[in-house]
Amino acid sequence: MSSVTVRGVEIGSGLPKVIVPLVGADVEALVGQARAAVAASPDLLEWRLDFLADRSPQAVLSVARALVPELGGRPLLATFRTADEGGQHPIAPDRYVELYGALVEARLVDLVDVEIEREVTAVDAVIAAARAAGVAVIGSFHDFGGTPTVPVMVAKLRTMVERGVDIAKIAVMPHDAGDVLALLQATWTASQELPRPLITMSMAGTGVVSRLAGEVFGSAATFGTVGQASAPGQVEVPALRAALQVIHSAV
Repeated sequence: MSSVTVRGVEIGSGLPKVIVPLVGADVEALVGQARAAVAASPDLLEWRLDFLADRSPQAVLSVARALVPELGGRPLLATFRTADEGGQHPIAPDRYVELYGALVEARLVDLVDVEIEREVTAVDAVIAAARAAGVAVIGSFHDFGGTPTVPVMVAKLRTMVERGVDIAKIAVMPHDAGDVLALLQATWTASQELPRPLITMSMAGTGVVSRLAGEVFGSAATFGTVGQASAPGQVEVPALRAALQVIHSAV
């Protein structure tokens, strides 16, 4: 498994990287969240565009210009999580491309999250725009209803890599501990096959172990909270870092 380096942060090597989501609805809320998050020393920040009240490209660019200086040079991941995959709002394919295109062309973000099961032309257009701008791409799939089988999860990760993403991500909802084991098995299997870093997690309380011990199975990053979480099961950053360090020192 190779690594991806963004602003000096190497994803896929060493300790799993800690990503903190920013979910403010406007620039004031986001700047306040960013300052609190930076104080906790995350490795990356994720900006959830779908939480914004005004999601027009012009408004998003304006917010980005105010937000980036607050991050202390840390990488910024832009994510529009669609309603189909657990986000706040739906978005038409052309608007999806337009929004991401504006951000990457302005070079205001360092990575973008692209839902691999969106329309093929939209996904390809976002990946192409990011490539042209030197912005890394995280391909993603989220299932808030359950956990697919191990072969299905591995196939989804493989498809992401085949489509040209830099990092492949999958998040699923467990109904029991067996589902968590399935996610971890899929992570291990894919990590042995695929030449790209993976980010995987089983959500909610049952899946917390996957957020803490993902390194053992091949997951290169995990999401922690400073304030409001963006998905169920995220752990506050201080406790998360302590657990990651204990596990990393024993691996």
